[in-house]
Amino acid sequence: MVLEGFRQRLGAVIGGFDAAQMHRRLRGFRASRAHVNTLIAGAGETITARARWLVRNNGYAANAVEAFACNVVGDGIKPSSSIADADLKEELQTLWLAWTDEADAEGLTDFYGLQRRATREVFLAGEVFLRIRTRRTSDGLTVPLQLQMLPSEMLPLAMNRELPGAGQIRQGIEFNAIGKRVAYHFLRRHPGDMTDPGLAGETVRVPAGDVIHIIDPVEAGQLRGVSRFAPAIVKLFTLDLYDDAELERKKVAAMFAMFITSPAPETPLLWIPLGLQGDSELL
Repeated sequence: MVLEGFRQRLGAVIGGFDAAQMHRRLRGFRASRAHVNTLIAGAGETITARARWLVRNNGYAANAVEAFACNVVGDGIKPSSSIADADLKEELQTLWLAWTDEADAEGLTDFYGLQRRATREVFLAGEVFLRIRTRRTSDGLTVPLQLQMLPSEMLPLAMNRELPGAGQIRQGIEFNAIGKRVAYHFLRRHPGDMTDPGLAGETVRVPAGDVIHIIDPVEAGQLRGVSRFAPAIVKLFTLDLYDDAELERKKVAAMFAMFITSPAPETPLLWIPLGLQGDSELL
């Protein structure tokens, strides 16, 4: 093992790859070898919280989210029916339009508004969940089905444990013995919503077939999403601090029109009425 380690280190030194050197330029470049799941487990909540703070308080971040949503979905991605029967196609289109108005379980927007909100969440947190909620016919809906949007924080990253029968829960997602997702363990209440303290910390198991997990993984084996703001959070925050400091400096500088000094403290300052500065007899 020692000999093999020496050979690898020797190969890194003489192998011709500048990226593996440890000379002056790269001495402080110490990249983590941890898997992305380990990194997200340790830093995901902080990254998401900082990304949300920036969107609330930083104009550049807010504009980035809006631009991303506009370019991805615009006013909504609309399906196009391929049914040949004109009457059936029109009937289906009418039913679809009626459902889109009722699709949101919260009743805040329609199906196309959900697309826009989901796109924003994917940019902010790297993921979002849509729970398929079946309804009773007595609820009076055109189609007894709605979609409930759940943010990333509703699936606890810290939930990891083995289950009887070779199953396991990893970062809130339940897997069977062959690694297939079988369920999601969502919190009943958002952990940061202090206006709704009931059922705090309690979870509910939702079958995977009832959950749409929207995520754009960047590495193989990735379980949870990470904010697209992650590479820019530090620069955005420091840029915000720089802007504040520069504006404050300019504001303070603008308050000083001139400085009046006297050769000696006991010498009174001369007062010249405006418009008579050229009359030497008044001096």
